[in-house]
Amino acid sequence: MINLIVLAISAIMFALLVVWWRWPAFRAWIEAPKYSMLHQERRFVNRNATDAVAGSTRFMANKDY
Repeated sequence: MINLIVLAISAIMFALLVVWWRWPAFRAWIEAPKYSMLHQERRFVNRNATDAVAGSTRFMANKDY
């Protein structure tokens, strides 16, 4: 029984690997969530960097030297 499960999962993984290798459109569809997450992270980091710069200049403008 276990051998059958291992064989079935191995066959499914091999089939997915072959499809991923042969069809670039499938590869793009499979990897789309990764690129979406990277895009969201880049937007988040850029916004934090802009807020940090704006916050430090506001702080410097209000400081009495």
